[in-house]
Amino acid sequence: MVIKGVGIDLVENKRIKRLYDTYGLKFASKILGTAELNEFNKSNDKIGYLSKRFASKEALSKAIGIGLYREGLSPKLIEITHNDNGKPYFKENAILKNVMKKYLVNSFSLSISDTSDYSTAVVISE
Repeated sequence: MVIKGVGIDLVENKRIKRLYDTYGLKFASKILGTAELNEFNKSNDKIGYLSKRFASKEALSKAIGIGLYREGLSPKLIEITHNDNGKPYFKENAILKNVMKKYLVNSFSLSISDTSDYSTAVVISE
């Protein structure tokens, strides 16, 4: 496969904490899809969970080259799940498939990492 784009995002976790402390679940529901909200509610590290998802979705939009909220691509419609080995990936849906088709993207690779202060994600589009 040919690399078509690379996106990276770095999130300061305390920024997400401030937003979550101010807006609570209203903020979380703008970032997370239904399945992610269920995982989030069970999480012992809610801020880390939100930060990693936010960074991943921003990195995805950068890898495509369109930015979030373009082409109907809102964060809550982009869901991240994991395979049996724990590797994260973007769950395909009709909107993401349409964007992939329009921008000639066949697949994405996602890597997520974090510390107590920061969360980061890298997405490669092929």
